[in-house]
Parts: sequence; C-alpha cells; structure tokens
Amino acid sequence: MSEENVLLEIVIGTYEKYLLGYKLEMNQDQFALRPSFATEAHLLPVKCIASSEKYLASGSVDEAIRLFNMKTRKEIGALLHHNGTITCLEFHDSYLLSCSEDHSICVWSTSSWQCIKTLLGHESTVNFLAVHPTGKMALSVGKDKTLRTWNLIRGRSTYVTNIKKIADIVRWSPDGSYFLVCSGNTIDIYSVENATVVSTIDFQQKICDFTFVNDDLLAVGGESEHINFYDIKSEEMRFKLKTKANRIKALKSVSVSDETFLVSASSDGCIKVWHMDLSQDEMKARKVAKVKTQSRPTCMAIVMGN
Repeated sequence: MSEENVLLEIVIGTYEKYLLGYKLEMNQDQFALRPSFATEAHLLPVKCIASSEKYLASGSVDEAIRLFNMKTRKEIGALLHHNGTITCLEFHDSYLLSCSEDHSICVWSTSSWQCIKTLLGHESTVNFLAVHPTGKMALSVGKDKTLRTWNLIRGRSTYVTNIKKIADIVRWSPDGSYFLVCSGNTIDIYSVENATVVSTIDFQQKICDFTFVNDDLLAVGGESEHINFYDIKSEEMRFKLKTKANRIKALKSVSVSDETFLVSASSDGCIKVWHMDLSQDEMKARKVAKVKTQSRPTCMAIVMGN
C-alpha cells in the first residue's frame, strides 16, 4: 500500500522491552492497522516514549534513553546520563526533556544530543514533566509532593507549590492558559493566572492517561472499561465510551485532515482507533481499527508524516 494512504503511525512501548509500530492506513474508505516495525529497544520494561517530526525517544527502567530517526528508520544511539528509571520524555522544538527517579530533569539538544542543562530541585523521583506551548517554561511533579515551575530560558526553578499528594501526570492545555495535575482518581485543573485549582474531575477509578480532544474536551482513561469525556469549561461529563477493556494504559488524540481520531492502548494488548464526531450536540465515537499486539503496552506516541 502506498504511503499516501498512511494517516499516522502509532508506536507503543511495552513491558516486554519492545517498541512496536503500527501504521493506520485507509484504502477505499476502510481503515486498517498494519505492523510497521518491532525492536527490542531496552533491557528492561519501557516506561515512556515521545516523538517529534523526525525523532522517537524511549525511556526505560534500564536507565537508558534510546533514540530513533523515524525518517531513516535507524536507531541513532542512547543517552546514558540518568541514574534511575526514565519516567517521562517530551520533545519541544530542538530539545528533548527527560526526567528520572534520580530526582533530575535533563534538557538535551537534538542537534548534538548533549545534555545542555540539568534541572535540580526535586527531592525524590520526578514523575512527569510538561513544557508550555511557548517553550519558555515547564512544569514537573514528583514523589516529593511538589509541583515545580521551571524557567527554561534561564534553566532554573521559579516556583514551588506543595500539593500535599503525589501527582502522576501534569499537562498544559493546548493554548497554555491552564494546566492539569492528575493524582490517583482525580485531575485538578489549575488557572495559570492565579495558580489555584478552579475545578476537579473525579474519574472514580485510578487514572492512567488523559488527552485533549480539542481545546476544552478531555478524554480520560484508566482502571475502567470506559473512556470518559469531560468539558473543561462546563465541568460536565459529555460522553462515556465503552471500550470492552478493563484498563486503558495510554490515550492520544490526533487530527488528520480536519478529522479527529482517538487512539487507545489497553493492558490486554489491544490498540483501538476511534473516529470522533464532535459536530453534533450528542458526541459519537466509532471504532474504525483494532489490532492485538500480543504484548502489555505501557506507553504510546503518535508519529505523523512518516
């Protein structure tokens, strides 16, 4: 099948140390997920994964960050700087940010792959980080029960918030006007203007991942067979999608030619792609593709344009 029929590529990291790739293809109005690659990238389970236009990075319990050029389909090396599990990775412009159990955050140049800055401040494992859409600042959360704001221009911490609980995930809204902190069953929504919680989403089960479907619509998955969709502004649950999986490990939303797709990876090894209809008063989701990976997914990234 020609590359013109490929809409996107889904890459998952697995408990079994592999990276597995699947291309979402469309032919005569039929969608299909086709295997694109498989590589035993690490010595221990894959913990996190991130993609840019050109690169894919994976982090593992083995303390290594593996790098892949997705244009040439070649592994280009490993970053061995952290002393502890790699917990989160994020690309922004010509930089890759990584955080680890070793309490640190590293900023890497994607041109030289040198660590140009190490951000220190957390007193325990850094669980997650998120770069603001402007690239000027970042947020991080850790097992020390703090939320830290970093000035990426100056490379230093500017603000520390004690949040009284261990947060698992922190993410910016698409426009950067608010951010979300996930801990256990709940997601606290913070206003950037006054750095206070303006509302809270209670999923009522442990949350594993969430993703913005659009500026105000959030899809949340976890220890449940449902993916719940919440309107941030109205603070209401808009829609509940039954997936027939008992644990959603990873969620990603992506737009292709003005169409919105939601991709889910569940602990039973299934990747499912849903076409989202957001135009009606009543939301709809139609499953258009599914593949059984025969593995235990731990994380997921979407690669566009390859």
